[in-house]
Amino acid sequence: MKKDGRIKYVSLVLVTILLLSVVLTGCVEDEDDIDDALIVVQGEAYELEDLKDMDTVSGESSFQNIYDNWKEKALYDGVPLSTLVPEMDENDLLEITATDGYSQRFSYRQIFPSETNREIQGDIIVAYSMDGTEVPDWESGPMIVVMPDDGEFSNADLKMTRSLDAEFDTQTSAGSLWVRNVHEIEIIEDYYTDTEVGITLEGTTEHDYSFEELRNMGSIEGEGKRIRSTKSISGPNTYRGVYLTDLVSNIYSGQEYTLQVEARDGYTMTYSRAQVEGNITVLDDDYQETDIEPDFHAVLAFEEDGIAVPDWERGPRIAFLNDEGLLSSAGLWAREVRYIRVLPAQVDWTLELVKGSESVHMSKQYFESAASCHYHRAEYEVDGDVYAGVPLWEIVAAVDGANPPDGHYMYNTILSELGYNVTVIAEDGFSANIPSHLVARNDKIIIANELNGEPLPESDAPLRIVGDGLTGSQRVRNIVKIELTELPDESEIPDWSLTLDGTLLREYSAEIYGALVGCGVHTETYDHEDGTYEGIPLWILIAAVDDGETRSHWSLNETLVEDGYDVEVIAEDGYSYTFDISEVAFNDTMILADRVDGEPLSDNDGPLRLVGEELTGEMSVRNVVEIKLIGLES
Repeated sequence: MKKDGRIKYVSLVLVTILLLSVVLTGCVEDEDDIDDALIVVQGEAYELEDLKDMDTVSGESSFQNIYDNWKEKALYDGVPLSTLVPEMDENDLLEITATDGYSQRFSYRQIFPSETNREIQGDIIVAYSMDGTEVPDWESGPMIVVMPDDGEFSNADLKMTRSLDAEFDTQTSAGSLWVRNVHEIEIIEDYYTDTEVGITLEGTTEHDYSFEELRNMGSIEGEGKRIRSTKSISGPNTYRGVYLTDLVSNIYSGQEYTLQVEARDGYTMTYSRAQVEGNITVLDDDYQETDIEPDFHAVLAFEEDGIAVPDWERGPRIAFLNDEGLLSSAGLWAREVRYIRVLPAQVDWTLELVKGSESVHMSKQYFESAASCHYHRAEYEVDGDVYAGVPLWEIVAAVDGANPPDGHYMYNTILSELGYNVTVIAEDGFSANIPSHLVARNDKIIIANELNGEPLPESDAPLRIVGDGLTGSQRVRNIVKIELTELPDESEIPDWSLTLDGTLLREYSAEIYGALVGCGVHTETYDHEDGTYEGIPLWILIAAVDDGETRSHWSLNETLVEDGYDVEVIAEDGYSYTFDISEVAFNDTMILADRVDGEPLSDNDGPLRLVGEELTGEMSVRNVVEIKLIGLES
């Protein structure tokens, strides 16, 4: 019995050791599998073939680095992070770690962007190939790649889409998101609460407010309407917010002050004490000043039409409320406010812009906000001093007459080519003329409001013009007015228009169309034996009227493209050709040209002609005056 017992005991020990060996061996093999995997998501190993079997996003993309230089555009294939981590929720944070230990964190709103943010950044993917080369031959992959529709993710785009929380201050440039040699993707659960910082106030004291604290402060609800200088009106919308005067009193004990507001993208605007108290100009529907007594409530709004920050991604914003429907300038409504600072009181001023009988009064606040914006700010160095401000041509664009009613100022290329003078006038009446051909899209001639990071000295203030090619007498100081003079005769300006007929009806004059082409953002060229045609892809124009959206940043509605509709291109004499939208969508080779070899089209072809590599003679419609969308659900 003892012998049998010993045999059973030994056998049991051997079995146990064997089982432990199997288990331990299995564990070691699993760890090796994880270590050798292409990427690891929430502890699960993925190889290249696993990723290729998933829904793939393909497209071109590039990014800006910290020095504002662009990486060359490349074609990427990959899997959206949202597909890999569908269980992530709004309180979580996603951490991406590379093989060398470098890591970057992403918020829920970056991985699962809202419609607004998706238009800016698109999907964020784990790319497994670049320009057709897959990992492991592609030695920088797998890589995190941001995939905006236009294929360009800028530093300004990053600031518009990243979280406000200090956790993401490491995202200093668009390129910082592009993690190379990704190995591990992990969700950090329940990272956020309602106590994360939403806005910082700086004055005699400093205070951080969470969005929850803002919502719990004494607030006011009311309606607000605003009008742009292009005469387009937004609202009325219903806002809830905190009085600006209450916020100031929390951090400042003085009487006179200037309030500086800074947005998350660095855009700044200043307000006088009177404006903080709601004393702003009431405008009419033509953007003209009225004599109506202002009765506005100036607030930091944290809610618009029932949607509160952080879900309201364009808030918090400065809003001017008035339930009587009074209009205020949209230029005063700073959005995505991150910092509010109380500064010493500053002298207010206005820059008058004149073209014939038309005039625009550009406020100090509007000018300073433009000069702080990445897209508009320009600098000019002379003798070691750095002037900063806004290019003169962009200021001229506010009054030169090529502004579409649904967009921002656009520079009138046609008027500039015909020729006129830009007359810059000082407070004492001294003036200088600068020809339009020298001003045209020239970032080296600027209207400066700063010198070495400070407001201009009194001898130059409020504004001074500096730049290349200017004579001493043209470097006017103390500027208060800019006027377009010696304008061409109206008979010299082309008198035609393009009608876009979809869910919206829009009509663009020759000057507006020329401004769109001259802008260069969507401009394409087509080389033909007749010469080099220049114009705008047909699909871009369709995007302006395909889904009823009135935003100035057009985006083709892909759902409607999939549903299908027709695009009729109509000539002045009634001839037309109809395309299926599938032939047109995102096709940059199908261009509606307004010039060839830099000159307007001939009477035989103009004002517009549809050209492109794959177009037959009957498709290449001449004398185009209308684009009509047929079979589109309104």
